[in-house]
Amino acid sequence: MIMETLNPEKRWLNEILFQIDFGLRGLGRARKDDNFDWRWFRKLPTAHFFDTRRRIKRIISFFTKRPPKGYSINWLINNAAELWSTREALADDLSRRQFDDAIVLKIIGYRRSYYPPEAFDAYCEIHESAPFVHPKLPDKYMGIPLLVHGVSKNGRANIIATDGFWESVNRYRQYFVKRGGIDFSPRPGETVFDCGACIGEVATVFAMHVGETGQVHLFDPVPTHVAFCHHQRELNPHLAKIMHVVPMAVGSVSNGQGALTSKIDQIQPSASPDASFPFVSIDDYVRANDLRVDVIKMDIEGGEGDALKGAEHTLRTFQPRLMISAYHRDDDLWVLRKQIQDINPNYTFHFGHHTPVQWESVLYAI
Repeated sequence: MIMETLNPEKRWLNEILFQIDFGLRGLGRARKDDNFDWRWFRKLPTAHFFDTRRRIKRIISFFTKRPPKGYSINWLINNAAELWSTREALADDLSRRQFDDAIVLKIIGYRRSYYPPEAFDAYCEIHESAPFVHPKLPDKYMGIPLLVHGVSKNGRANIIATDGFWESVNRYRQYFVKRGGIDFSPRPGETVFDCGACIGEVATVFAMHVGETGQVHLFDPVPTHVAFCHHQRELNPHLAKIMHVVPMAVGSVSNGQGALTSKIDQIQPSASPDASFPFVSIDDYVRANDLRVDVIKMDIEGGEGDALKGAEHTLRTFQPRLMISAYHRDDDLWVLRKQIQDINPNYTFHFGHHTPVQWESVLYAI
């Protein structure tokens, strides 16, 4: 058998297209595996109609002769060179494998794709759980009941979260990955920025890692999220001095103002920062507080590019480890990587995808 004389990029593209075709030839099916709450997921507009929207887009594309928007085979083919350049920049085999699998998952959908877990041991041990009850704060996160979990990891803590959050940590290791011998988890004494802290469950685990000599700064402009972050501190007095709640969005510039109009009874993880939010740039915040930054995590609903513009001095000076969400925009998988490289070419890159659905692709850099 004579091997086809194609360059590696073309072979890679052909392999991904084969996997997509293989998946699409299977019939649509309901997911029943036990490791994810599929009944809840299918109730969400972004998931329940996921396959239907894809089929409608294909029909519209067929009649209009225009490629469908979003993740699609056309998106893959048209952006193959950019995707390949990011894949080539990834420094370890697991990152490259997860990158490929995430592309297939995003295009063919969760019904036709099984995304395997990253780990089989528990990263955090959960000892007990009780329903979360508060007179002013909601008891559900996107329709899922919130619980107060007694957790151990470098000590004990009580953390408000959903059961699904622990799946992302224990099965998929979101933000706590090891790549190429490098542990991205925060370390004792480090200063961590959690940009897009939401209800503060990730930041509380970060605080358990950095210990009493470290700091975790929680940035989020949504009033309900801010209230939850403060309540996480109240539940853990031994971590309260470590956790610094900043009721602002991170952006390219600081404005220090904005009318926070969100209701206190709503958790809004998909709230995109806009003119109604007060903004602070990471560089301005670092200078104002005389900080050294060791880790930056960002999940800010498409605002990652602007936030990186406001962190250029920090990335050049302190070279913090980065955990940047790369799934809100169709071009995040290459644009954010190129932006970080332009700011500081010393960075090397890794990748993780941390759910069995299309969300939570994270670009790691060190």
